[in-house]
Amino acid sequence: MTVKAARTSLTHPILIATLQVGDGKIGITFCPGKKQPNAMTGAWDRDLRMDLETIRKWGACDVVSLIESHEMTSLCVDGLPHIAKEIGLRWHHLPIVDQCAPDHSFERMWRTTRPGLVSTLHAGGGVLVHCKGGLGRAGTVAAMLLLDCESALMAADAIARVREVRRDAVETYEQESYLNAWASKRRDHP
Repeated sequence: MTVKAARTSLTHPILIATLQVGDGKIGITFCPGKKQPNAMTGAWDRDLRMDLETIRKWGACDVVSLIESHEMTSLCVDGLPHIAKEIGLRWHHLPIVDQCAPDHSFERMWRTTRPGLVSTLHAGGGVLVHCKGGLGRAGTVAAMLLLDCESALMAADAIARVREVRRDAVETYEQESYLNAWASKRRDHP
């Protein structure tokens, strides 16, 4: 049995799926710098600083981390907030449980974080969202941003746009259902 070498920031540069929002852009990706010797997708041994530098060069002003604190520790990315700040990125920690939709705690934090992210996008800047694998949570929040920027008016449109650039994003029925409710709420209370 052959053992595949772990994927690194050098062998597999971080890929950022990009959604245009006027002059701004939303990026969707997996957790920068993650280290996972036994992931379902294979082994990862990434360099956090190198990945964040690539994200900054892509044009990010803001990085939204959707992983929980215990995931930051297990992925060996506890230094993410410090390194992000060091290289000039605004870091926002808005954790969502893996495979789930945002909860009330997320929504409280979103109310205070959202205006700055929308402002960044309208000013032509970049907002990068990531979770562990860059599909479920990251895809859901990217769709929320499309709705909040009025770049999409219906959840189905937002989800379709996200899936055009990040196939299989928004992974669960719960996440899709949440986005339908979010879009409805946005229409009723802009």
